[in-house]
Amino acid sequence: MSHSILLRVSIILGMAALVAGSAESDDQVLRKMVAEAVNRMNLGDVETFRDFWDEEADYVGVDGRLLTGRKAMEDALGPMIKAGAGKVTQNATIERVRFVTPDLAIVDGSWTITGAVDAAGKQLGPIRGRGMEVAQKKHGQWRFVATREMVIFQGNNPK
Repeated sequence: MSHSILLRVSIILGMAALVAGSAESDDQVLRKMVAEAVNRMNLGDVETFRDFWDEEADYVGVDGRLLTGRKAMEDALGPMIKAGAGKVTQNATIERVRFVTPDLAIVDGSWTITGAVDAAGKQLGPIRGRGMEVAQKKHGQWRFVATREMVIFQGNNPK
């Protein structure tokens, strides 16, 4: 009887190790969240905000404007994302995910936007910038709680 119990415990522990080993790390989850959010925005999917940003999240864009709350982000950025679908493309590279606590992370990266046009409809060159997300894990699910975007200033001598 004791061999039966030991065998069962060994099987359970082995299965638990397999499940833990196959589970994605939080680092991988956050990197995939960014990649999926960028991909969906490139397709004009405004639902992206509901799926990845916290309801009380805030966002500071390259224009310096502070948007507070997911609804404000959807209202302000949604029309631009829809209008750019299939025309404007953003590519992002995550350079670092730093865990401040097990449930709070800072995601740093860079991005490039191509296909943008100015107010007169003239094609702009690639726009390069940096982004920072603060992500928080609540009830086992990661959400972005703060986003900061900035354009890399080229000065008077762009390269």
